Amino acid sequence: MKKWTFILLLTSLVLSSCRWEYRDDSLDDNAIGLTDLLQSYDLWYVDIDQATGPGDVGFVSRAFTMSFMPNHEVYANNNMAGFGYSGDGYGISIGTYRVYERDGIVSITDDIAGTYDFEVAQIDQYTISLTNRAENVTYILIGYQQSEFDYDGVFYDNVVYFLQEYEAWTKYYADLVSPSEPFVSENHLQFYVSGNRNSFASSESAINVPVTQIYWDYTGDYEVLNTSNENRKELRLYYDINNDREEFILKIIDDQHIRLKNILTGNIYKLEGRGYIQYRPAAKRLKRPNFKNFTRKRYLK
Repeated sequence: MKKWTFILLLTSLVLSSCRWEYRDDSLDDNAIGLTDLLQSYDLWYVDIDQATGPGDVGFVSRAFTMSFMPNHEVYANNNMAGFGYSGDGYGISIGTYRVYERDGIVSITDDIAGTYDFEVAQIDQYTISLTNRAENVTYILIGYQQSEFDYDGVFYDNVVYFLQEYEAWTKYYADLVSPSEPFVSENHLQFYVSGNRNSFASSESAINVPVTQIYWDYTGDYEVLNTSNENRKELRLYYDINNDREEFILKIIDDQHIRLKNILTGNIYKLEGRGYIQYRPAAKRLKRPNFKNFTRKRYLK
């Protein structure tokens, strides 16, 4: 995590704006080419909640930010761990791009997924849309200069995905006020996307077992909610078995360690992320709201 100061502009986006059109700079000194437009901001924040259409282009929906570099490389921040530090804040190189000025199209070649063409529309001074007709999806990107971008704000707004960036979270510390709490026996957590749900698994395997040998005893869905303190979140685990439910106050210690405090019992746990996942082709971000607040009661073993 890295702190920069800025004010997030919450703009009401008008998606019916005109598609970007080629203009001859020799006729209009104020005209801007498509290449210049894409390079006019250091970072383009991918506002996943504004995406429309049933389709999906994974390397865009997975990205938190995209950058169109002067050397025609595309950089993306795909991870919250190291966000603001990785690649000097630009993330990692995911491929290259080519601009077709007269057609208003940017063709992006992802190193894994291959080449996709996007029609570019400029919505306002800060905002563009990328439309892929083949997949029937439109993404909204909001431009920021790096000095104005609030890395910490974006990080804490996306903790739900930060939890998915390790193959397992393993307990290494426990302060037990209530030793009878069922979660005491669960030593590992795993977070991931399943279909259109943010899901989790938990395990009672021994703490020192290799990640590949963890047996996942329980599964369910999870959500991360805001609290009055931006640096603390509420983590809710909804177990599939018997409609069980656990609620914790979640604090991020650093990019590899978290602290959970059970809201009901006061038990405190610290967990370490194991098996960092830098670039996962199957990962994606879900539009919000993506969760129903089920009323569930914890099953006592």
